[in-house]
Amino acid sequence: MKHSKNIVFLGSRFHVLEQLLDRVSLDCITIYALEQTVLTKILDQKGIAHHTFTMKDKDIVLKKLIKSNFDILISNGCPIIFPVHKFKKEQILINVHPTYLPYLQGKTPLNGVFYDDYNFYGATAHYIDDGIDTGAIIFQKKETLTPDIDLGLLYHLAMKLEGIVFKEAWKILLAKNFTYVGRKQSGNSTYFNRTEGMQKLDFTNCNTNQILKCIKSFGIGSQGSFATFDNVNYKIFTAEKIVHQPLLDTYCKEPSGKIVLNYDDKFLVKTNDGLIKITRYTKS
Repeated sequence: MKHSKNIVFLGSRFHVLEQLLDRVSLDCITIYALEQTVLTKILDQKGIAHHTFTMKDKDIVLKKLIKSNFDILISNGCPIIFPVHKFKKEQILINVHPTYLPYLQGKTPLNGVFYDDYNFYGATAHYIDDGIDTGAIIFQKKETLTPDIDLGLLYHLAMKLEGIVFKEAWKILLAKNFTYVGRKQSGNSTYFNRTEGMQKLDFTNCNTNQILKCIKSFGIGSQGSFATFDNVNYKIFTAEKIVHQPLLDTYCKEPSGKIVLNYDDKFLVKTNDGLIKITRYTKS
């Protein structure tokens, strides 16, 4: 049954909104979509009315929301930090976050799944409080991470899981007539925000496994890891560890950070304890 609450949805992703549209009449939903995101593309394709905003518009949108009379606000991939104390006491503010909180709070948490060596991923629907991703949990779910999952697949899986988590959270809210207070986050919280410094490969101080972990942590086309070889700048997306002993023996005396072999749009780079094969990259 569709509910008649007056709802505001803000964000950049679609899976949560898709679940919401199955449960609430579109007439009751005001959508704010971050410009040039997957969400705006899908909404345009489906002909769903929405407002777009940019990062520069954040303060304008926030002022408008504080003055509005919505019942529930749902944030999903939204760059706005909401000052909860400025909203009406009866208004409900919810965020859907692509990790299993309290682990990996922050703006770009999925990079941290690989960078900080987690063996699981997850998603959480929680109330928004005055902290960042610290509010009481309505519902969350986690899955075991397997070695075949790269960053692109992780984004896909986590965003899809956000929709599943929101669906279950909405059931709880309906069953409790929107009076459920949630449960406090438990465990030692961690925080992750991607920086360019993290994306720079250090062949002097890092070993093979550390370099490969860095590359995997940022291994999608819009990010990448950075290195310079022979005065040429590279953006690297995927790489593999070389374990073939004759190759390791051949180049064992070469300096770390040197390209030792080019072949078939790939190349081998010496590390301080081995070799890596760069398989996907761009250069400038």
